[in-house]
Amino acid sequence: MSKIYYLSSEIDPFSKITSIATFSKEFSFIANNEKKNDIRLINPKYGYISDRRFILREVIRLKDLLIKFDGVDHRINLKSGFIPNTKVQVYFMQHEKYFDNVTELIYKSKNGRIYKNNNEKFSFFSYAALDTLGKLFWIPDSIIYNDWHTSITPALIDQKFSKYLSNTKKVFIIHDVDNYNLDCSIYKKLDLEISSKEKKQSQLINTINRSDLIFFLNDENDKVSNFVNTNKEIKKSLKNKNYKLINYNTSMMQTDRLEVYNQILLEINK
Repeated sequence: MSKIYYLSSEIDPFSKITSIATFSKEFSFIANNEKKNDIRLINPKYGYISDRRFILREVIRLKDLLIKFDGVDHRINLKSGFIPNTKVQVYFMQHEKYFDNVTELIYKSKNGRIYKNNNEKFSFFSYAALDTLGKLFWIPDSIIYNDWHTSITPALIDQKFSKYLSNTKKVFIIHDVDNYNLDCSIYKKLDLEISSKEKKQSQLINTINRSDLIFFLNDENDKVSNFVNTNKEIKKSLKNKNYKLINYNTSMMQTDRLEVYNQILLEINK
């Protein structure tokens, strides 16, 4: 059985702003229905997510975990639940500083201002999601990370968790090509090596270079396709990489979306 660990900033119906939410829900449902896959998702527990509504339960061994970030011990709790009407398990990461006060806009405050610490909080989420695998006593065959939010994941695997994740396939799913400029201070907070002396890291390139399998999801506006086909730096990075450019948007027929999910699963499980 193939074990898949899926990191996401959004999962419908718990959190939904972009197409990542729908993709995460539907893809994991299809993966879980295949008896050869054991997929587990992890999502931040934003303050507005109701424990009662979604029947989220505490897991004793995943309570009061200490995560060292930027030289400081941070305390997190992981609660467990399921995507409604499915058997897809989701872990919810609770952290007072980064997630408790997040609004339903997720990346913005109620007045529309983008949170200044978005990169920091989601980099912390990615690190903590990997660090807690030891507490789960569960080593995945593949780890999936989506867009800029969790794009630091492969660097963390290579530099911090290679001891037990060296044989884990690193799968990068790109829904959008924006917002990938990551301040090098985030790398320093995680004690990671940086790829250049530039203050802003080209995170999309960094993540592509460290990933084993890459999927570009091209929407009806062909934004991603045009970017991939015209950006020389991207084309150079992809030259010897295993990648797929797939047409996908949430307004597609469900049968067409199903075909996309199965195509991606087939590649992951090769």
